Amino acid sequence: MTPELLQKRLSSNLKKARKQLSYSQEKLAEEADISVQMMNDIEGCRRWPSEKTLSKLANALQLDVYTLFLPEDSKIEVSIAERKTIADDLQKLFNKTVEQYLKNPTDYYR
Repeated sequence: MTPELLQKRLSSNLKKARKQLSYSQEKLAEEADISVQMMNDIEGCRRWPSEKTLSKLANALQLDVYTLFLPEDSKIEVSIAERKTIADDLQKLFNKTVEQYLKNPTDYYR
């Protein structure tokens, strides 16, 4: 893969992830603590982000950095609703486990 194609993939995935969160370029730039011009240049394939900037963008988009380089037909994000459901399910499981442990702590040391 050429650097140009990789840069286009990054640009496309940034736009897609940004739009999934209903963020404008300005909003994403603000969330990532970068300039709007830098955001525009990265999406416009005129500038490569540094590792630090790439990390800031991924964090602002609630993604792992590697997902920004996946092919376009890959699912790059679990929706916010899906994440909330997963988090809620994990919280319920945790609460149930703690409750059971508090009732019978010796059961967990067998």
